[in-house]
Amino acid sequence: MPHRDLDSRRAHDRERHRRRTAARQAAGLCVRCGREQPVEGGRTCGTCRLNRRRADRARAEKRRAAGIKRVRDPAARKAEYRRAGQRAGDRIALGLCAKCGRFPHEPDRRLCADCGERQRRRDRERYARARRQGRLYGGRNVESKRRTARRRTRKRQQSRRESSLCLRCGKLPPVEAGSSCVPCLENRRLADRQTYSERRAEGRCTRCGTATFEGAPVCGPCTVLQARYEEKKRETARRRYAERCAAWICTRCGSRPSFGASRCEACAKGAWERSGQVKAPPVYPPSFTVVERGSGIDHGTWDSWEDVIIALSFARLSLEDVDVLIDHAPMHPTCNMFG
Repeated sequence: MPHRDLDSRRAHDRERHRRRTAARQAAGLCVRCGREQPVEGGRTCGTCRLNRRRADRARAEKRRAAGIKRVRDPAARKAEYRRAGQRAGDRIALGLCAKCGRFPHEPDRRLCADCGERQRRRDRERYARARRQGRLYGGRNVESKRRTARRRTRKRQQSRRESSLCLRCGKLPPVEAGSSCVPCLENRRLADRQTYSERRAEGRCTRCGTATFEGAPVCGPCTVLQARYEEKKRETARRRYAERCAAWICTRCGSRPSFGASRCEACAKGAWERSGQVKAPPVYPPSFTVVERGSGIDHGTWDSWEDVIIALSFARLSLEDVDVLIDHAPMHPTCNMFG
């Protein structure tokens, strides 16, 4: 008997739908078609799932073409996010892809190879499209993306710190009393030096990259910020220096013993080699003065031994007829040329 009241008819339809769903689920059949068995861990069969996805995509495409935005209730949106997170967690616990749930996920990832490649391709296209439009983070909300990135970074660093791994790569153990491994430290130093050199050559601030006044290394705002924390940095450096001196370790690297000196042998040698001090008497180019023995005639001063030979040949003299006076620096290799 048909129901005249619309609310009564809807209540009757919902009750009939619940009874049918319960009966099909008890019989181990798909709750939508009632003909095939559901997929493992689900309530619907593979055919119904595929048809449902196709219909959802077609409906979403029609709404997108008509310019209809996807507006949802905030409470329903939170509930949907919660269900999606729970479903992804259950699939990952079973070793399956968090997106499709059909294939195993890749090592140290949440998606299988196919889903991961599709997601990365869509992300690359979206980021390229947003970059052409001058938007950050692929056109997504900047504050939300940065907040999420900081949260993930803290979580990843905490996990690597507990596992005694490098905070940057997560593959090698960090150096003693440090948080990064040797290759990551070296790569960071090279990148910092390259960035510093490029900014200095372009006349930009070496800290923030903005233009500076008359090629100064630091801009005005960064100079103010640097001066604000300069005293605190000096106080920290003095305290660290005193602690390392008291412990008889190198005040520069803090990892090797100094045996009472301020630096270890390796750091002291590196500082000496990098310094601009004169480490030996200056080496000047030699000069050769040719004087004839019999008459004392000066035949000139020459810059090389080859020029002396040429001058003697033009004057029709031999080495037995002249004295060659060599003026050279004490450390020049020609000081022992003639024994």
